[in-house]
Amino acid sequence: MYQKPTLKLLAEKLQLSTSTVSKALKDSAEISVDTKKRVAELAKLMGYRPNTAAASLRNRETRTIAVILPEIVNDFFGQVLMGIEEEASQHNYKIVICISNESYEKEMDYMEMFSNGAVDGFIMAAAMGTQELGKFEHYHNILNSGLKLVMFDRVIDSLDCDKIIVDDAASGSRLVDFLKSKGDRNICIASTISKVSVGQLREQGIRNRVEELDGLQLNVVAHEEDSSFLTQMEGSFKKDNIHSIIALDQRAGIMALNKAHELGIKVPQELQIICYSNSNMAKYSYPQLTVVDQHSRELGKKTFIRILNLLKNKDEVQVTKVHTLKTSLIERGTTRK
Repeated sequence: MYQKPTLKLLAEKLQLSTSTVSKALKDSAEISVDTKKRVAELAKLMGYRPNTAAASLRNRETRTIAVILPEIVNDFFGQVLMGIEEEASQHNYKIVICISNESYEKEMDYMEMFSNGAVDGFIMAAAMGTQELGKFEHYHNILNSGLKLVMFDRVIDSLDCDKIIVDDAASGSRLVDFLKSKGDRNICIASTISKVSVGQLREQGIRNRVEELDGLQLNVVAHEEDSSFLTQMEGSFKKDNIHSIIALDQRAGIMALNKAHELGIKVPQELQIICYSNSNMAKYSYPQLTVVDQHSRELGKKTFIRILNLLKNKDEVQVTKVHTLKTSLIERGTTRK
């Protein structure tokens, strides 16, 4: 019968103590070269692998971080994830990826499942369902348990944890100035994310700037469901004399561009479009979408570095930090030169 190779089994076959075998495998100076060689050869022959999970539990460190994302179809979250994984690998950490699919229940379940010592902390963006319900007890439970939590992009302002964000409101304001400088006076906000914090911040920044400037008009087309969004978008095109669109997310931007093509509206001559998120999809549109670059990969890297610093900082009092990245505008084919 096959016996799974263990330290105890190696020790029995070599007639050594388990402590000696363990130290030999760790290349301890206490063990002779000959003994290390015997142990290494038998371990290789038997296919022995150290039980890293058990070792992690003993050391109260798993070197694993749970990353909870609202969705993965959005290229923004994919790019953030790549940044997290690259930085984690450099520091010999593993990540576990969980997709909440915008569900409060799924998000809560994942956090409860991994709060038993399976991970050292959480990196996450809040699900739409969580923000709609305003239920944040599962976040507080994680923080009260001593596990580390760093939020990015979609954050909960009232939560006392570290956050990595971009300048959503300020960027919206800058976009209004950009479009006004091009001669546009009737601006439309297009959004499928009006129920999440980042969408609300971008919209508020746009609204505030429009109110500060004379001679500008603002329309809003917002719906989470594609067919309803497209119906509203078509109606706005036909009756509101829109000069430009600021799409608060890539879905809204691409759907607005496609609807403009369908109606025979010339882009960018008759209509300018700016879309949030420098996604791969934006590069393959025609014309290529002008985008707000949120530097998502860098955001991911900074998010992991922040949780790593929290894990290394053993002080009882830790200062909560909010780090803000400045977005930049990449001008392409949907805005006029």
